[in-house]
Amino acid sequence: MKILYTSDIHTNIDLLPYLVSTVMTASPDVLIIGGDIVPHHLPDESTLGIVKAQQLYLATTFIPQLETMKRQQDIRIYLDLGNDDLLSGRKILENHDGRLFHLLHMRRHPLTPAIDIIGYMAVPPTPFQRKDWEKPDSTAMPYAKDNHIITDGYRTGRGRLEKTRLDLSSSDTIESDLMCLEAYIEKSFILVTHSPPHNTALDITNSGIHVGSISLKKFIEKWSNKGLLLASLHGHIHESPLRSGTILTRISHAICINPGQDSGKQAKLRYVLLDLDDNPVSPKMRIVSEPK
Repeated sequence: MKILYTSDIHTNIDLLPYLVSTVMTASPDVLIIGGDIVPHHLPDESTLGIVKAQQLYLATTFIPQLETMKRQQDIRIYLDLGNDDLLSGRKILENHDGRLFHLLHMRRHPLTPAIDIIGYMAVPPTPFQRKDWEKPDSTAMPYAKDNHIITDGYRTGRGRLEKTRLDLSSSDTIESDLMCLEAYIEKSFILVTHSPPHNTALDITNSGIHVGSISLKKFIEKWSNKGLLLASLHGHIHESPLRSGTILTRISHAICINPGQDSGKQAKLRYVLLDLDDNPVSPKMRIVSEPK
């Protein structure tokens, strides 16, 4: 099985059509998008406001392009929003869930008879105001040491901008969510999370700070050591591969990947092609092609 994985296509409005054409050329069996799908700058934002502009983009641009792609290509699609995508737009995606694509957050889907795919999109606290997808990492460590964050921002879960303050003492954490996900694990699986694991080659910013999730790294270690986690796919920190020099790290037996993403005006899509061998005795995943 050939899998095309990318993330953070929000960096440039041209990356969605680039993704569609890449799928047509590469002909993967599966497409996975690891969050942050709505472009940073939308032409209708100044007149409609950010909430309605994101909803309009999803309904009139994102969904139709995926429908066109799927009519021409027999492909399964797995995706969800990331921390830069407003939660108010998820209802647009939910109308197509299970038909056009499969949403990932807090869900498990059968990828092959022997392998599942499990998704999680929340990220640790950031220095940004959009808080729909942010949670404390754990009660013991709400965010990694030296990270620069803000707690005041806004949420959009009720369809409008509402001021909020992130509660760093909350028991509703990434760690607690991952504990809930453990109940879904029955066999070998691939993990898709928007956040990368902490203190790896996948979560380093231009300033040299590691901003990934500590709880996620522990989760990967645990299930890799149990022999069930084959690979984890990430995004969020666009520049990390350029800063670290690699899209790949290993945690125990699992390969962990963040392809990064271009953000310039002439950006090219960064993605990775993977080959999945679903041998029920010894399943394996390998990288076929990676961004240059």
